[in-house]
Amino acid sequence: MSSKAASSKAKRRVLLLTPPLLQPNTPYPATMYLKAHLDSIGVKCEQVDLSIKVVRDILAQFGGNEAEEILELLSSDAPIESKIEAANWVSDLASGICAEVDEGFGFSRYSEYLCASLRDFKELAKLIRKRGVIDEPLEKHLFLAVQKFRPTEVWVTCPFPGTLVGAFKIASYLSKNFPNIKRVIGGGYVSTELRHMTDKRPYKFFDEFVFDSPIKVPFIAPSYDGIDMQEYFDMPTETDLVSRLWCSGRWKKLQMANGCYWHKCAFCDVRLSYIGKFSMPTPGEIVDAMEGLGDKFHFVDEAMPPTLVRGVCEEILRRNFTCTWWGNVRFDAAFTPELTKLMAKAGCIAVTGGLECACDRLLKLMNKGITLKSAEKVLKAFKASKIGVHAYLMYDFPTETKREFSEAKKYVQSLVSRGLVSTYYWHRFGLTVHSPIYAAPEQFKIEVEPIPKGRLFALNEVGYRKASSRKATKK
Repeated sequence: MSSKAASSKAKRRVLLLTPPLLQPNTPYPATMYLKAHLDSIGVKCEQVDLSIKVVRDILAQFGGNEAEEILELLSSDAPIESKIEAANWVSDLASGICAEVDEGFGFSRYSEYLCASLRDFKELAKLIRKRGVIDEPLEKHLFLAVQKFRPTEVWVTCPFPGTLVGAFKIASYLSKNFPNIKRVIGGGYVSTELRHMTDKRPYKFFDEFVFDSPIKVPFIAPSYDGIDMQEYFDMPTETDLVSRLWCSGRWKKLQMANGCYWHKCAFCDVRLSYIGKFSMPTPGEIVDAMEGLGDKFHFVDEAMPPTLVRGVCEEILRRNFTCTWWGNVRFDAAFTPELTKLMAKAGCIAVTGGLECACDRLLKLMNKGITLKSAEKVLKAFKASKIGVHAYLMYDFPTETKREFSEAKKYVQSLVSRGLVSTYYWHRFGLTVHSPIYAAPEQFKIEVEPIPKGRLFALNEVGYRKASSRKATKK
């Protein structure tokens, strides 16, 4: 590196921010990966999770003296029944705030229902200008972070619709109060929804939109420097272990591999690089990272590759490393009884995966690469190894009949009754512009509704109708 380039990097000071609002039990990992990357290339950076700080301030403001006691209980090892009661108190408080103070508020999302499919930026602009319960604590903690770290650049991650308003409120505050700081936004929502943006108004808030990961190496261990894990708290609603995984526990989130090793499902955004470009590191690199981070992990892969899972398990056992972990899989035939036993021995307690429409005809049509028979063998292997299973399912898939949906529901109930699935959730199918279905709608007997002309902000899910009908399917 030349002395001039080194000097340029030394002058850069990047502040990485997570906007409100997200699940309060564990931090979202985007800034941790970015910090590790920037540290590795010599760029000075710090990270702050504004989401958890805003949540705690709002709880203190509206919850009174009881809030501190509730937070202490939810952060402790108290019995699950007591935690559920405390979480219900927090949920009731959120409902009251939403009904009486700020209709967009929720303790793990903000105005998500308005931001899920936002074609016109003017609707978002109204929400940015409108003062709500998150504004005062957000501005307070943002000001403190800027004063402490004196950044030349602020990078904001926006992973979900529920963080969009918070992200733009951050940019609005910075542009008014610290106009010399460069403002950058990226993350899952940006990469998925804003790739086709033609509206120039968002550039009044952010100087740069990053549509793919700036990290190009196969694997990097995230850095949690600057993150106080004691700020986070559980919000369980069920006693069942698998149900609690998303909302309880200080899981350190990791990826085994980049992208999806299958990347062929017709409904999936496989044309985006975070799914379609697959690469994986060595098992040793993954376990090195695990040993440096703790003993509780959530692997957030699109689908953990069976061969890599095997290697990681073998490495965990070789090192006598005691840990607990869970993650997403395809119900791939490679998950044999022998492999699932190895996974359980290496600390795996649960997996999540898609059974989708639970119908062989539709599984073939969507190119899922499994059948109900093959998937059931895998589910039996996980059950025998005492690994819990959560199944993702979808309804309203193109060409699905009422009878097929009815039979699918009965089939899923049979899986539950036999203990092959612990929990499940039905999602409504959504047609997205980055999916194979969108590229070849005639194969699925649908017609895609035209995208309205004019200035475009967000674009991902689009409307469609059956090819034989003029009646539109509203999304």
